[in-house]
Amino acid sequence: MKIGGYKIDIWILIPVLLLLMFSIGLVYSASSDYSISKFKDANYMFKLHLIKVLMALILIFIFAKIDYKYYQRYSKWLILLSVLFLALVFIIGVSVKNVNRWINFGPISFQPSDLAKYTLILFVANLLVKKKFKLTNLYQGYLPVIISILTVCLLVAAQPNFSTSLIIFGSSILMLMISEVRFKHILITGVSLLPAAIMFVLTKSYIRNRIENYADFTSSGTAQHQLNQAIIGLGNGGIIGVGSGNSLQKQFFLPEAHGDFIFSIIGEEYGFIGTLAVLFLFALLLVRGYKVAKSIQDEYGKYVAFGITTVISAYAVVNMSVACGIIPTTGVPIPFISYGGTALIFNSIAVGILLNISSFRNEPSESFENSESTGINENKFAGI
Repeated sequence: MKIGGYKIDIWILIPVLLLLMFSIGLVYSASSDYSISKFKDANYMFKLHLIKVLMALILIFIFAKIDYKYYQRYSKWLILLSVLFLALVFIIGVSVKNVNRWINFGPISFQPSDLAKYTLILFVANLLVKKKFKLTNLYQGYLPVIISILTVCLLVAAQPNFSTSLIIFGSSILMLMISEVRFKHILITGVSLLPAAIMFVLTKSYIRNRIENYADFTSSGTAQHQLNQAIIGLGNGGIIGVGSGNSLQKQFFLPEAHGDFIFSIIGEEYGFIGTLAVLFLFALLLVRGYKVAKSIQDEYGKYVAFGITTVISAYAVVNMSVACGIIPTTGVPIPFISYGGTALIFNSIAVGILLNISSFRNEPSESFENSESTGINENKFAGI
């Protein structure tokens, strides 16, 4: 479908637009009490979020117009820039809630991990294309790819931001699994990293406490309190919800009601039906994104579309799972809905790239990079 000269995949665009539009009223409701308390203005956070949503919409259409093949040419520089920003976090990073994940550029706050999770996709996709016939070789093919992934993941985990690091690692591994990489190499990597991951968890008190609180429902810890209040909010909503703006949990019972736990406010104000609607929109985006990845002839586009879809979907699944008490509490926003800046902006840019890839689905491969490859491993991809 063409809109104003754009060849737009409406089955990707519509779910994202609906989520963004939905977030406007939802953030206003969820943040109003907190905004009054902190800024003496019930509309303060709402107005900031509205500006960011408008920026997100503009960026979606801008990046939908940029040929995605350009990123293949510059992927090396993009990942180097991301690694530089991730390293700068430890030097000039701003501490928020006792963690250094942000860099301030004047009035603008920037979270490098939000950039890194997508530039890593662009870079890994390029490596998988260039090393098509070397991927089965441990030293010439697999190690350069996995080292790139681990470098980014370790820098993110050290901030510390273990949950984001896991999502980035898991999404990248799924990209490898649909390539020519040998499964035994991936398995060996997983088994080798498991002891290190366990040691990391044991040495980080905040992760250990969250797991312990999750296992002990009688705990009075902060993480368990958040989870209890989130579940109360979901329960209060029943089938149809208490109505827009009528949430009780947002009145300082539920921490991060406008951010990481906004899914609970959805359940309270719009009920089970509202949460199902949000789940359906993300499911539609996932199915359509994977369909684009499977149908496009250019294999760089396949990997990038698959990676972007996987990252967005993983964030949504983790956020909703936390709010429902399925997994331990972790600070992961739900894409396009949670209040925030950097994540919303880069998720929107990623959707723009995905839309651009979708517009090339019926055209032959014309990669900027010379490659010996002839196509993605269809046998592995067919199982998705």
